[in-house]
Amino acid sequence: MKKTLLVITMIVALVLSGCANQEDQAYDQAMKKGQAALVSKDYDAAAGYFKKALSYKKKDQKATILSAQTNNFLVAKSMMDHPDQAITSLNAVILQKNGSGALRKDARELRDKVMAAKQQNAEGTSSSQASQSSSSTSSESSSTAASSSSTDGSSSSSSSASSGSSSSNTSNSSGETVTQKQAEAAVIKAAGYTPDEVYVDTTDNGAYYSMELRENHTNDSAADPNTAPSAGFFRYYKSSGKVTQLDLLSNTYKEIK
Repeated sequence: MKKTLLVITMIVALVLSGCANQEDQAYDQAMKKGQAALVSKDYDAAAGYFKKALSYKKKDQKATILSAQTNNFLVAKSMMDHPDQAITSLNAVILQKNGSGALRKDARELRDKVMAAKQQNAEGTSSSQASQSSSSTSSESSSTAASSSSTDGSSSSSSSASSGSSSSNTSNSSGETVTQKQAEAAVIKAAGYTPDEVYVDTTDNGAYYSMELRENHTNDSAADPNTAPSAGFFRYYKSSGKVTQLDLLSNTYKEIK
């Protein structure tokens, strides 16, 4: 009887071991196919493979991360008519820790396109409004000219004073000039890094420098600044020296203290 129980136990153990091995193999295959799909930019297929991998290992960290990163990218692609929401999802892809470097690179490229299109639309709207304003001003010019001729003396004096005030304001606002390198150094320090630990991607937005810090010491991207994991998005305000960091949950920049 004991021998029979022992044999049955061994058979059950072998069956369970075989099933576990099959699941491990199926998981590995799904993950490899998912990562290959990301490289070939077949994002829908990649999302399906990562979902399949999770069906074999429900709490697997790597599959969970890649699934979330891929799904955020797909959400961004579906929201191209809503640039702010698309950018939010793309930022989540870029900031995903231990995610796919290939997908991170694609997200940066897509985000650049979205931001460029958004700026073009803003400039087009501004130009249209300026044209309408110019037309309205022209239609009122004849009545303004009559009024202007009777007040030339005071107008001239007021103009001179205004010009002096404007000149003074310009001088004050440009009293201190912060170079890009100085701003980058300040942001790196505020973020808790040293210059040799990060890459910096900087854009001059006029009133502030917009920066993305990228770690350069991770296994899959140490030599490639295009796929290096992001350490965060920051802004350096030229007039005050204030440094802020993007908070993904609220999609707002918050000051670093």
